[in-house]
Order: sequence, then C-alpha cells, then structure tokens
Amino acid sequence: MSSLFSVFVLCCISGKGQDLIIRIYGDTIYAKIDQEDERFIYYRTKDTNRSESEIIARKEVREIIYGAVGYDGKKIAAKKLGKDYETLQLSVRAGYSFILKTDDLYGDDFETVYDEMRGGVFLDARVNYFINRDIGLGVLYSSSRYQTNSSVPIIVSLPSGTDLTGELLHNRHLHYYAFNVAFRIQQSSTMNFQIEVGLGLLTFEDQAKFIGDYKLTSSSVGGHLSASLHLELGEGFYLPAVISLKGFSLSTFDLEASANMNPELVLGLESLYNNLEGGITTNRVQLGLGLGFAF
Repeated sequence: MSSLFSVFVLCCISGKGQDLIIRIYGDTIYAKIDQEDERFIYYRTKDTNRSESEIIARKEVREIIYGAVGYDGKKIAAKKLGKDYETLQLSVRAGYSFILKTDDLYGDDFETVYDEMRGGVFLDARVNYFINRDIGLGVLYSSSRYQTNSSVPIIVSLPSGTDLTGELLHNRHLHYYAFNVAFRIQQSSTMNFQIEVGLGLLTFEDQAKFIGDYKLTSSSVGGHLSASLHLELGEGFYLPAVISLKGFSLSTFDLEASANMNPELVLGLESLYNNLEGGITTNRVQLGLGLGFAF
C-alpha cells in the first residue's frame, strides 16, 4: 500500500513539472525541460505525448525557474503585470519611389524628361516606442532621390533677342523629418501587421542645369501613411515589407544661380518658379523592404 502511495506522489510531481516557464505574455507553463539551445526550449508537460517534446521560442520566454515546485505564487502573479509586448522598434527600409504626377515647367516638349524623374529610390529610418500593446509613438527620417538619365539640348530666346543653347538636367533630393504614430493591428510569434501615420517637415533641393547651373530649394509640411508586414526572423530581428504614401506640394522656391549664368535667364527662371501654377508635386508611392530590431 505504501509503495502505491509513493508512486502516486511521484506521478503527481512529474505531471505538474519541476520547472516553470514564464512567458513574456504573462502566463506560465509548469514543465520538465528536456533541452535548450539559442533559439528554442524543448519541454514536456502532463499533456505531452509520450516520447515527444513541445517547443517554445526563447524570445517568447521571460524567465525559467528550475525546480519550481513550491514556488511562491504571489511572485508569479506580480510578474504577470510586466510587459507582454515588444516596446521599442528600430528599422531601416529602402526601395522604389514613384511620383504620382509629372511637372509641367517648360511645356509638352520636355514631357519625356519629367517622366524620367518620376521614378527614384528612397531610404527610411524610424524609431517607435510603444506605450501599450497596440499604439506607439516615434520619429521618421526619409530621403528620396529623382534625376534625369539623359540631357536634352534646348534653345531659349531672351527678351533682348539673344538665343542661348544649353542642356536640361535635374537631380532632386527630398528630405522628410516627421513624427510618427504606429498602430499594431495584429501580433503573433511569427508575423505582425502595422499601420503608421504622421506629419513632418519636407525639404526639397534640385541641383539643376537649364542653360546654366542653378540650385532650387523649398520646404513645406508633409505627411505620410504606411502599412507594413513584419516577418519575424528570431532573436528580436524582423523583415518589414512596406507600402507608403508620402507627400504634399511645394509652392514657394528659392533660386540660387551660378555666377556665370546670364542675368536675363536668372530673372526668367525666377519668374517661372514664382508663377508656377500648382507648384511642384511631391506626392509619391513607395515600396520597399528593410531590416528591423525590436525588444
């Protein structure tokens, strides 16, 4: 009889498990840990099939308490009040940027040139701090570049009767500094979906050549809306695939001409940009991939 009682006690202890796994989500698992490596923990519980092990990713585990039989339950309850989500996100993303509308500065003769400038590249860097599981606040820096791939020779007649011949070239940079609000729509151990919106300062710089060299600058308030899918890579790293809309328009410009540019042409360019109907659009769609780290 005493032997049967001893076997019963041993079975109960084995079923409850000698170790305690505390997950980042606050729940706990009583188990017997069989094996551990850098990425996974292998364990058995009373519900595990014989000769098999269950697996949990190490990034989901906050703490392991070995020999947890008799562990103080009040301490476990206190741990459940701790963080059960990733708080800080750091990511860099790059890809293709497409301006939605062409410029119309010099007429239909130069439509091909401005079609060339609609496609470019972008680079984003952002940091988000999540105040709870679903909402985060952060900052964003984005840089985009668009340029002509070939020059177009043109002839311009000035009011004085002089004809000037030169090339039409553009090399534009957009810099965007913004505050960001992130909404984490879905979170799992392998995949997250996130939407982000924000407003910031958009700056524009065009190193251009139109008969002569000049630099055109401007700035305005811009905005962004993006949706991203985060594929978990393990150890806190993830791969973000993103589609975003950034933009607004520029309506006032500062022109800095080279010293050797014809003064009449300088006045003509200044008048052109000052009277540009609708300004220069910067509304653009961007598609990209990146690398992020969260903890």
